Amino acid sequence: MALGLSLCGCVTAGHDESASAPLKPLAKMAGFATDPPEAADFVKASRPTADLTYMPVGVTPSGPKTDAKRLTPDELKALQDDLDTARAKNAAASGINP
Repeated sequence: MALGLSLCGCVTAGHDESASAPLKPLAKMAGFATDPPEAADFVKASRPTADLTYMPVGVTPSGPKTDAKRLTPDELKALQDDLDTARAKNAAASGINP
């Protein structure tokens, strides 16, 4: 008897409500199944209201645009100088001599 009730609890756990409809009341009476609690207000507020569209499995997202801006030598030098300045600032803050 206990084995049968435990199997009812296993069958009803994590499945669709309609699929386990005949077994769930028995498992609930035996104490092996419960109804999920209602979500808290902050959880409901954080969930999006619109239906989200998900990318199907196995589909590769599109890559970067081919007409991306190319940096001129002057812009590249300015970017490198900014990165060197940031690296020196971070090294000084950590106490490491660059």
